[in-house]
Amino acid sequence: MKLSAVCCGRNDNYGGHLLESAVYSLNSMLQSFDEVIYVDWNTEEGKKTVAAELESKLTNVDRLRVIEVTPAQVKKIMGDAPAQPMCEVMARNVGIRRATGDVVVSTNIDIIAPPREQLELAFRDMKPGMMLTLAKHDVELEDLTRIFGETVDVQERMPLVFGLWPMQKRLMSPHLAVTKDVLDANPVSSHHTLASVICACGDFQAAHRDTWHTIKGFEEEMKKRLYADTTVQYQVIMSGGVVYASNFPPVYHIEHARYNSPNISNNPEMNPITKNDDNWGLKGEIDM
Repeated sequence: MKLSAVCCGRNDNYGGHLLESAVYSLNSMLQSFDEVIYVDWNTEEGKKTVAAELESKLTNVDRLRVIEVTPAQVKKIMGDAPAQPMCEVMARNVGIRRATGDVVVSTNIDIIAPPREQLELAFRDMKPGMMLTLAKHDVELEDLTRIFGETVDVQERMPLVFGLWPMQKRLMSPHLAVTKDVLDANPVSSHHTLASVICACGDFQAAHRDTWHTIKGFEEEMKKRLYADTTVQYQVIMSGGVVYASNFPPVYHIEHARYNSPNISNNPEMNPITKNDDNWGLKGEIDM
């Protein structure tokens, strides 16, 4: 089984300690996945990508593939006034579209991924039409540095130090596996909560590569709206698939400050069928 991780970012120090968190995150992915695709979106001209900044501190760099979407390309794609400088739905799709793994995980560069053997156990029955979302455990960067010092290879020891996150603290749905039958048996007003399954469902979403291609990735019209992570799960469900949640294997999220753009809508409405066309993920629009 070939495993791909897709993550994205912009070298703008989002959250206040972007590089310090990313070195833990990227190293964990490079140990666990056969392929790690990092999509750099709109980093200012003259600045290095996050991956380039950290290159000397990363292991297994032969597994890392960096795709840069430059400010000039972003302007061509998004126009002169994008809603925000970092467009996650577009950036994630760039990576997902080009991932070659049997299972493709969409995650973030503030997530410490589980060890390989745990992922293989979690994904052993993964088939097209299934999506797994893992409940995250929040940890503080200062705790990581205090406990582990200069060591950035920490994934094996994370459960011993920080434990497992109690699943009930993340649950939004009474069902750990959600299908269209579950949604049809409940009022439409509850579908957003049910399709999310857990709070912050977008930190670690895993699906067979065919599933991502069937739904054509994240909904690209949501570049000015929140809840793209819930919508992608909703589309898996509405296409006849199943979304399920677990707190195993454990994933750890390095906490950071959050900034909300006034240009981003908080509308929770979801599209049951994607409006993406066959060029989703900027097929043919960026050089590879």
